[in-house]
This record gives sequence, C-alpha cells and structure tokens, in this order.
Amino acid sequence: MSIYQVKSRWVSAGVALGIAFYGHISNAQSSNQIMSQQQSVHTIQQGSTVYDIFSPQMQTGKAVLDYQLWDAALQSVVLRLGDSIRRRARRPSAIVGTRFVSGHKSAYRLEGSRVTFSYMDAEFKRELSAYRADLVRIANQIDLTHLAKKEQLAFWYNLHNVLVIENIALNYPIKKPAKLLLGANKQLFHDAKLVTIKGVPLSLRNIRENIVYKNWDSPKVIYGFFYGNIGGPALQNYAITSKNVDTVLSMHGREFVNSLRGFHAERNSLNVSVLYEEARPYFFKNWPIDLKKHLEKYATPDVTEELQQDKPIVIDGFDDIVADLLGGSMPITSYVSRSTNDIIAPIGVPPEIARLMNELHDKAVVMRRRGMVNRGGTVIIEDIYTDDDEDEYDENAEGSLAAPKPEE
Repeated sequence: MSIYQVKSRWVSAGVALGIAFYGHISNAQSSNQIMSQQQSVHTIQQGSTVYDIFSPQMQTGKAVLDYQLWDAALQSVVLRLGDSIRRRARRPSAIVGTRFVSGHKSAYRLEGSRVTFSYMDAEFKRELSAYRADLVRIANQIDLTHLAKKEQLAFWYNLHNVLVIENIALNYPIKKPAKLLLGANKQLFHDAKLVTIKGVPLSLRNIRENIVYKNWDSPKVIYGFFYGNIGGPALQNYAITSKNVDTVLSMHGREFVNSLRGFHAERNSLNVSVLYEEARPYFFKNWPIDLKKHLEKYATPDVTEELQQDKPIVIDGFDDIVADLLGGSMPITSYVSRSTNDIIAPIGVPPEIARLMNELHDKAVVMRRRGMVNRGGTVIIEDIYTDDDEDEYDENAEGSLAAPKPEE
C-alpha cells in the first residue's frame, strides 16, 4: 500500500497539521453570505452541471484520508459550549462606571461552539492557509468521486470548515462573517470563489449546495457545516472522518434542533433557523410538513410538544455574529483586574471573556441541576466520539450517507 503524506507545521499552535492519504494515487491533474437575514429562499443555482464532476461514482478506491493533525489544531482553538438549556441569555451588564457593553450580547451566546480567533497570531494564520492548500492539492491529485461516499463527505466538511476558519482569521476582527467581501471581485463570504478543484472554482455555498446537498439524500448533512457565526451548527473540536461522520451529524442535529437558534415557539409562530430555508429546495420540498418530520426525529419530548402546536412555521432572525470569544472585536479594556458588577476578570484575561466564562459556569450549574451533565463536570461540555461508538442518535436516520442519492 502506498502512502502519500503532506505536512505543514502549525508552529504558533505547537502542533503539526497534515493529511495522510492511504491507497493508490491517481495521476495529478493541474489546477491553478450564509444568507443574510433578508435573503429569500435560495433556489438551486442555474448551470449547476459544472459541479457534476464532483458527483460520487461507484467506489473503486479504498483510500482513507487521515486528519489527525487537523484534529490537533481544532482541539487547540475550538470550545464546545454544550447542549442548549433553552433559556435566552440576558443582556450583560455594562462595565462599572459606563454604559458600554463589550463582548457578546446575543441571546444565543451560550449555545454552539466558539473559536479563539483573537488568540491566533500571524504564524498560526499562515500555517492555516498552508493546510488549506494541502487539502486542495490532494483533491486535485486524486479522484475523490471513486472513494467511499462517507470519505468524500468528510473531505467536503473539513475543506469547508477550514475555509471558514481561515478567512475569518485572516480578516479578524470582524463582527459578521457573512458580510465579508473576498476575492478580486469582492464577493460576499459564502459566494466568493475561494478554491479551485479539478478546474472548477468553488465557494462555500457551492460546496454545501452543489456538491453535498445535491448528492446526499439525508437532511442531516446540513449539520456538518460550520458557518463561523453563532446562529449556525456547532463545530466539534476534532475532525470529521468517514468513521465518525454519522455520529457527528446526529449529535449536531440533536444539539441544533433542540437549541433556541435551531427552533423555538413564539406566541403566534414556530420559528426555525434560516439554514432550513437554504436547504429547503433539496430536502424539504413539501414545506413545512417535511421540515417538521425532520425536526421531530431529533427533538426532545419538550421540544416535540412545542413543534406540535398549531402555529405557522416562520423563518427566524439569524444570529450572524461571529462565533468567537469577544463578539467580533479585539478587547478594548486593558488586561488588568476589572470588575463588571460581580464579575472579576483575572489579570491577563479580558473582562469580556471572563464574563462569558462566568455565564458558562452558571449554565453548567443549571445543566447539572437538570441532570444534563455529571456533577463535578467542567463548564465546557464536550460530545466525545470513540471509534467503537454506535451511532446512538441515529436510530431513525433519514436516508443513508453511504448510498447514492436517487434520481428525481
């Protein structure tokens, strides 16, 4: 068995990143916004046949892509905040002596994941770009479409999420990633052509819709994409692989559906995330019946009760603030002990981050009281995957991640 390995050093993080490709190498080929709140239902892009080159084919290769080094990088920069307690976070208090509130203010700020963009230095960002280049180079050297379908899916998730983190990091501080203008044509974040594979320029939206949504029939594929903001699905602190992709998607689906940013009932409506509107042409054509069936597969009993209320489905306002520790800005306060009402920031810790950590501690207390975590657990609650885990959240899975999508 031949081994093709590409490595880049992530010097500032103290870890190495790389990809190991096990199997036969094909001849190298040359290659040179999530939606804003106001965006209407996104239709399938015209001329999408250019993306047919990425449609999965009959498996002829047994290659496995190894993301161990991306694993290590994610462990160093991703904080998972645990399951939602379905309680909106209160508006934080102003710094003593002022009316100014810095840091995250979102009602959903205690859900999902956070990436430590404010701690990434120039060397870290350079090596992040080098790792993305390695992913693209491998995709241009091998024929992904003949690998196992789960292997392909894991690759697209990791490439998408590397691109999201890289481009936010390179433009940080930024409050709303979806409004970033990238590339020579200054296109919005999710529509800018960020990489070229097999001669086809690809945007984040192309990867999601024209490759994954188009070729996989299970709606749970929605949950593997990190959008870089508070409103989207969580990001695990380890890479997605062909071995864990089913479990990760089911965990993310459960977390997102049962969070306020995924679904909640208002007095006169049932509010759902705009992500479901983006995926509607692919998975929820019989709207809203198909959507409600999907949500009920992951909903807890109390959320199921809300879903069964006789109210219309409406698209909720999307929280597009960056999923960092500071709300999209560098700390404006000095790194000395400062007080924000009863919150004391230790020396060396920005008070904005200290406040967030205090709020997460309070959330953990609520979770322990409800039996959601073991007593003595940490404030940051992680979903742990092991190689021999069964897909415990996937008893009623929709579609198969391994089977071809049926022709319409």
